Amino acid sequence: MIRTLRPARKHLALLAGLVAMLVVQPLIGHRTLIGGVFCDVVLFAICLYIFFIVFGGRREMPTALALILPAFASNFAIYVLTDGAKMVAEVLYHCFMVMFLGFAVTVILGDILRKSVIGGDDVVGALCGYILVALVWASLYTLTYVLAPQTFSVNKDIVWRLGEWHQRRALFDYLSFTTLMTLGYGDLTPVGPPAYTLTWLEVMCGQFYMAVVVAQLVGLKLAQALRGDRPESR
Repeated sequence: MIRTLRPARKHLALLAGLVAMLVVQPLIGHRTLIGGVFCDVVLFAICLYIFFIVFGGRREMPTALALILPAFASNFAIYVLTDGAKMVAEVLYHCFMVMFLGFAVTVILGDILRKSVIGGDDVVGALCGYILVALVWASLYTLTYVLAPQTFSVNKDIVWRLGEWHQRRALFDYLSFTTLMTLGYGDLTPVGPPAYTLTWLEVMCGQFYMAVVVAQLVGLKLAQALRGDRPESR
């Protein structure tokens, strides 16, 4: 079914799934066991969709599969393990998610930058890549907090959110998006290494993305308009 989606729609479907997941997780993920499992199932349905539309039929497919399967296993192991083992599973989950999503971003952007003619779905694909970049850093922040919580200063009104698995993920998603867009509200801030390093690296990555990827899309669109090319013809 995934493979039969028209190219003009595949990134739009991914964008809709990512936005829905980011909205729903902080609302219901922490409330009940069923809500948490539902959010995790949705997340990994999105990851499987990414696996097929990004890596399907490519030589990178085995590598991507080797990254996503341990992420699946470690995520759901958290529901059955004891406290000490849960921390190990959470660390493994975030490590594999960083590698899988980072790999997906690399392939998505590589495909876009190699194009000579772009369509609307390529622009949506670039936006999906931007969201995935933020999710990569969100996992890095969460991983850092799990291993070294003293590297973050947290407003007392939201400290309680760090005690639950889904709330913690949602909170660091929020931190990542605000950092990527250089907003920085100050309610969750780095106060020591390696959080400092991750923060300035993400800011640089966000600026690079806007300067290079968006400029590439604009340049291609202008050149395409001058040539009179249409995306459907390629």
